[in-house]
Amino acid sequence: MILSGKYIAAMFILIILPQTQIVSQTIRCSHADAEKADYEASRVRTWDELYHSYLHYSGCDDGSIGEGYSDSVVRLLAHHWSSLPLAFPLFADDAGFYKFVRKHIDPTTKYEDLKMVRANAIHSCPTGDNEYCVQIRKRAEIALREINQLFPQIK
Repeated sequence: MILSGKYIAAMFILIILPQTQIVSQTIRCSHADAEKADYEASRVRTWDELYHSYLHYSGCDDGSIGEGYSDSVVRLLAHHWSSLPLAFPLFADDAGFYKFVRKHIDPTTKYEDLKMVRANAIHSCPTGDNEYCVQIRKRAEIALREINQLFPQIK
């Protein structure tokens, strides 16, 4: 049986192309990417920098790199709360980024910073964006509870 060029092209489109798209949507972490991510994860200072890092290196989000991202997220929420409205459009456009941020409000960060995040979410939420603040507060409270369970002497 001889296959025509049209038949081969159709088979390529039906079999190969969907697999290629699935692979391209998976973010991989090469050794070079892991080194870059490890360097910048705890050094990002703005929501745009965090988003850029997330887009490029979220596949590397594990271990010390994940802890670095947690430090950056909690530092932004604790000490740069007034910049949070700059993140709202990023959250709205990319649910994965919002999930990434919530995930990194965790007990690997400074206790005092988590308390500040909780207080910011309770007392200083920008008008009209309460759901973000509710979720941020909840994540901070969970992280604080986890720290208190592990280290009851910390309050």
